[in-house]
Amino acid sequence: MSSRVVRMLLAMCCVLAGLLASGGALAGLPTGERWLTHVKQDLLPFWSGAAAMGKPIGNFPTFRCNDGSAFDPEAPCEELKSPPAWIRPELGRSYVRMQARQTYAYGVAYHLTGDVRWLELARAGARRTVALLDPQSGSPTWFEAGRGGPEPAARTAQDQSYAVVGIAMLYYLTRDPALEQALIAHQRYVFSRYWDADWSMLRWVPKEGPADEAAKQELVAQLDQLNAYMLLVVPYLPAEARAAWHEGIRRVARALIDKFHDPARGIFYGTLERGAESRRDGARHNDFGHTIKAYWMLMLAGRELGDAELERFGHDGGAKVLDRAWDAESGAWGSAWHGQEVDTSKSWWIYAELDQMASFLALERPELASRLESSWRFWLTKMTAPNGGEIYGWVDPTGAAPANSLRIHQWKNGYHSFEHALVSYLTAQALAGKPATLHFALQREDKNLRPYLMQGKVVSVKSRDGRQAVEFAIPVQKANR
Repeated sequence: MSSRVVRMLLAMCCVLAGLLASGGALAGLPTGERWLTHVKQDLLPFWSGAAAMGKPIGNFPTFRCNDGSAFDPEAPCEELKSPPAWIRPELGRSYVRMQARQTYAYGVAYHLTGDVRWLELARAGARRTVALLDPQSGSPTWFEAGRGGPEPAARTAQDQSYAVVGIAMLYYLTRDPALEQALIAHQRYVFSRYWDADWSMLRWVPKEGPADEAAKQELVAQLDQLNAYMLLVVPYLPAEARAAWHEGIRRVARALIDKFHDPARGIFYGTLERGAESRRDGARHNDFGHTIKAYWMLMLAGRELGDAELERFGHDGGAKVLDRAWDAESGAWGSAWHGQEVDTSKSWWIYAELDQMASFLALERPELASRLESSWRFWLTKMTAPNGGEIYGWVDPTGAAPANSLRIHQWKNGYHSFEHALVSYLTAQALAGKPATLHFALQREDKNLRPYLMQGKVVSVKSRDGRQAVEFAIPVQKANR
């Protein structure tokens, strides 16, 4: 690192430290240390018991009770005796996407704490999901009574993306060549099997799939390729694969903007095939979560591709959504729009996505820290279940959770809560003018180290027993926009 860069970073740290010491706008912001405590005391206890680890270890269960114990269909715990109708038929299934998300969560736990037991659990989960990948049929969506399903033509592009989210995180941490090859092969499979040249987008299921499913045009078929693995992994791939992935990222970005974006309303529609019904407020995936994630991924895609226009599109559109989604009364985010009104209840994953975009923008606009201070405290005090019980899936505008609110099900796992903690830790450290420490286990020498999806400079690397503790300085500056 040049002496000029070091001087700039030190100056930035001094300015921000002065703000904190003088009781400035950042003084009340939850600290990076607070986010590490959140991971260790609020999140990890739920993922630490034997019931969480599966049989064999790595075959992580999709359903467990709120106290972390195993689900027993013969004697179900109270919260799983009468679950919602959309969960009840799924109780006999084990979903690959949830095993992969738990793998991701263990990877983040190691990334933040350096505790090797979480790395080993991430490796166990990755071994399981890598073994399920097939270059001709992708990954099964679920297992029931020991059999994988559905047939390949009925598997969704979204499930194919999330089947490798844990592998992607572990590859980012290790640069394991076997994981690299698995990811390259899987991305090639998805884009060859699901891309429809006539539609100029990825299909929901292959063209010959079930007729009602094959007609669907889904935002998440596109978006979750970027979100689950492509943008995290692409900077570290060999040049040939990186070029192919860049082309895939460009195609997906174009589909998102050309097909799903409504420029007049500044939102993304979740589906297209139903025409006016797809554009109705409250229709499938028409919410702040999918819209802010689309803007966030497009901003990051622009940065990765060196496309300033695309980056600005994501940045500016996302900033407007954050303004619209903010609920001043609760000092926290809402979940969706209904005309000019906002649904001010809180869905855990939507809240996490809004917080994450706000965190990225706060690095360029530190005045947003006051909003983060409020939203983070709501998350830590009201969204977080007591006694190491993970995160509530939904709370009302005051932060009250319904009785027997499930902590884990076929769509809820550790993915969003751990990503939220990681991004929040990095942001808190940056805004406090402190370096952020992240842990890797690199299998090859690689100077291309980044703090997750953020921009940052390596300050120091301490290596021991094949693992690395890396300090990053993450710049905080006002954008020239």
